[in-house]
Amino acid sequence: MPHQLPKISIIGAGAVGTAISSYLFDKGYRFSSVIDMNGTKALSLANLLKCNKVGVVVNDISLDTDIVMITVNDNSISSVAMELAKNKKIYHKKLFAVHCSGVYSSDILAPLRKKGSLTASMHPLQTFPQNQKLSRIKSKLKGIYYGIEGSPESLRIVKNIIEALDGKSIIISKEMKPLYHIASVFASNYLTVLLNTISDLTSQLKQKESWMEIFGPIMTTTMENVIKMNAPKALTGPIVRGDLRTLDIHLDSLYKHTPQFIPLYTIAGIEAARIAKDNNRIKDEDFKKIILKFRKFIQSNSFNKIKKVKH
Repeated sequence: MPHQLPKISIIGAGAVGTAISSYLFDKGYRFSSVIDMNGTKALSLANLLKCNKVGVVVNDISLDTDIVMITVNDNSISSVAMELAKNKKIYHKKLFAVHCSGVYSSDILAPLRKKGSLTASMHPLQTFPQNQKLSRIKSKLKGIYYGIEGSPESLRIVKNIIEALDGKSIIISKEMKPLYHIASVFASNYLTVLLNTISDLTSQLKQKESWMEIFGPIMTTTMENVIKMNAPKALTGPIVRGDLRTLDIHLDSLYKHTPQFIPLYTIAGIEAARIAKDNNRIKDEDFKKIILKFRKFIQSNSFNKIKKVKH
């Protein structure tokens, strides 16, 4: 007789919950209930998962649930855990609860743990933008890493789920989860900010070619160099050359054309100088000159111009 997979309930029918649950459904997992405060979203996902029980409140959860996956936003995880813990009809000692937050540990599920449930956290290291086809989002799940945390027993269950998702896992300690999530933010959100900056700056050039076509080769080569060599060795440009005059020209041009990017340019420049100094790419004397230049510009009245920018 084939091994019967555990039944899952999903709380949170957003992009993350939809992607993960539909992938697991394709792998043979069955869903007992789908819950989301937005009834339309809950119903849509339930139809996709061929799940008969749909709800808009936590207590709508099916009582035959073995695994509850909490894929709501970070601010709602604690209240979901408390509501589940208050439900006296649930057999908590057979329940496994896992949330998908990158910043919180499984301690946020403490109300459930106190009732006897196993708890864990499982954060997919992937971005889930809105308005993308589900097929594309699911294709981007294959082979990704998940930051996981929990007791040894709960991690065994999580690893089985991740294996079904065709993913890989890294164990993150409770104390290091915020730092892990910061790295995730830099890898996705702040990278997006930098790319948007390139797009906005390039729009000033009035070229018929797209910014991606123009800057694609240098971005691709830079990424390849960082992966092959490491970031300090891949770093190029006026800072590692100690070219202070070029920095002056950059700052003056930003002030004139796109002052909204002055903070990003100066802060990134300070970090580039630190990397260069710590890896003997520039001398301490040049480092101090670069830092002084950026600080003077930040503290000058010119820096206040960014407040006047109209969007």
